[in-house]
Amino acid sequence: MTTVIETDQFGGLLRDHRRRSGMTQQQMADLATLSVRAIRDLESGRARRPRQETVRLLADVLRLTGASRDAFHDAGRSHLPSEGPGAAGPETCSPPVLHGTTVGREHELQFLVELLTVDRQRLVSVVGLGGVGKTRLVSETAGALRDGHGWEVLWVPAAGLSPDLRELRRLEPAVTGAGGGRGQDVLLVLDGLGQRAEGPLVHHLLARAPGLRVVLTSPTPSCMTGEQVMPIAPLAVPGHRLDHDAAALAEFPAVRLFLSHLRRLRPYAPRPAATPAVAELCRALDGVPGALESTAAWGLVHAPEELLHCLARDPERFSAPPASWGPACDSGSGAVRRSLAVLQQPLRERLSTLTALPGSWTLEEAAPLAGTSLADAAATVYGLLIHGLVRTADEDGRDRFRVLHRVRSALADRPAALPEGHGIPAEYAAAAKPVCAVA
Repeated sequence: MTTVIETDQFGGLLRDHRRRSGMTQQQMADLATLSVRAIRDLESGRARRPRQETVRLLADVLRLTGASRDAFHDAGRSHLPSEGPGAAGPETCSPPVLHGTTVGREHELQFLVELLTVDRQRLVSVVGLGGVGKTRLVSETAGALRDGHGWEVLWVPAAGLSPDLRELRRLEPAVTGAGGGRGQDVLLVLDGLGQRAEGPLVHHLLARAPGLRVVLTSPTPSCMTGEQVMPIAPLAVPGHRLDHDAAALAEFPAVRLFLSHLRRLRPYAPRPAATPAVAELCRALDGVPGALESTAAWGLVHAPEELLHCLARDPERFSAPPASWGPACDSGSGAVRRSLAVLQQPLRERLSTLTALPGSWTLEEAAPLAGTSLADAAATVYGLLIHGLVRTADEDGRDRFRVLHRVRSALADRPAALPEGHGIPAEYAAAAKPVCAVA
């Protein structure tokens, strides 16, 4: 269910331009990398004010120029009536369309659904490094709650919201009216909260609407009272002992995700000899889904061995997919530096100390190096896991941890490197070098 606002100039203008161009809603959605539902909601006026980036994409698809393009942008900006300075409300929209399948998040999806339904948690922060898949997980959850439980979903891109979230006041009728105020379940998603937000207005909405749940996605917790933090870790990656067991490698979520993207571009299984290169790529990229996807996008022109060699020479080479794929989430060094920037200085200093430990390590190994007790070491690692800068190491069934490769590089202020001691296998180098030299 979506709150209906006035059918306005923008929706009619979009529909008229689309029809004159001869495009269907599906064709426009595909070209603009939007969902059909988003196009339908914009044309009917069911969606609130579109993002300016969405307006720009649609204008590009329609090939609007000059006065026609200016009028289109003006209509987009005037979609909601003004109520004075600072009164513009948040832009609610449909959850983002998901391309491809969600891999390796079955347990997280089930847990988040149960957290909101069975446990009836009112305020949940889904946190993790940029590109780790927070938005995808919450979008899957929103779809499951809407389609399977009949919930109303309000999705708000959080970019541009004030720290006090005062813009959410415009949503109060939607969450306390005929729906949430009588106990109907409503999910409000604030996606991409890039700053520590204040909570009074959120708590006001929660108090007014017994059926309301609020989910935030952010690199770090918001620290609101009553917040349940759910950290999202990178996908599991295989150890080196499995490199020549293609069947075993294919069971690891990071490898499955990389291959699923690769096969959409090159619809055949990679050569058996390339399987260790795929595993090494997954390790070098820390199992971060956004990094795996953007690197796999270049698989149309580079074999896995060549991708690995290019990554060793220039770790940011594949931090974004080809331009024709459209805008992408920053899962490279920029995402790491933003997470490092909000770390308290003592935690950052301990993180720098932990980079001296090669490979994976236990709490017992970390404590002496950091000059702390075992309890303090545990608290340090807990904080770093919440910020997504350290991950659990999927090795030997023990509680081991690992600093992400790009985090090590950012702290050293140098380009990221492949895992120490695990460079490019010699048999790959000869074939790969000439190709990457001209890439």
